[in-house]
Amino acid sequence: MTRMTLVLAMALAVLPGAARAKDEPPHSHGDHRSLDVDRPAPLSGSSIYQSGSEWTDMDGTRVRLRSLRGRPVALAMVYTHCTTACPLILANLQLIESTLSPQARERVWFVLASFDTERDRPAVLKKFAAAHELEPARWRLFHGGRAAVRELAMTLGVRYKQKADGDFDHSNVITILDRDGVVRHQQVGLGAAPTEPAALLERLAR
Repeated sequence: MTRMTLVLAMALAVLPGAARAKDEPPHSHGDHRSLDVDRPAPLSGSSIYQSGSEWTDMDGTRVRLRSLRGRPVALAMVYTHCTTACPLILANLQLIESTLSPQARERVWFVLASFDTERDRPAVLKKFAAAHELEPARWRLFHGGRAAVRELAMTLGVRYKQKADGDFDHSNVITILDRDGVVRHQQVGLGAAPTEPAALLERLAR
């Protein structure tokens, strides 16, 4: 092989890489910090986490619903002074929790969002959680303003009405969300078996 032939062969071997480099935008090692690889993917339009409403958790921290993202969620709207339906909803959620495998149980959020904007302040929610032995690593209790409560109820199809004595008439619904806040199942009514929501959460938590 002559010297000229060798040089030509080397040039042809480099050309494909050079063409690719020409098509790619220049960057330095420092640019990697601005890449989106660690940024969450955009939320689906059907995700309830699109909401910008603020809530306060039982530790007094202001949060948005999207803080739940990353785990499947079992969510119900209740209020702590309720003595009829809400204890049954909570019992059903706890039954779902106990039905899950230990691995899935640690990967699921159980969320109670209160209808009661006046009485269910963070300290009340924290006391309620302690009284019912709700594990903080798995349970989130939220207090919101009227607009936040109304928006969430409308999104989930939950109907409620405050009575003159401060209590509420309301739908009895447990909603299962996937990791991105999309509704995957709703259990309507009281006393239903936990089989379907528990099985779904088990799958979603894998």
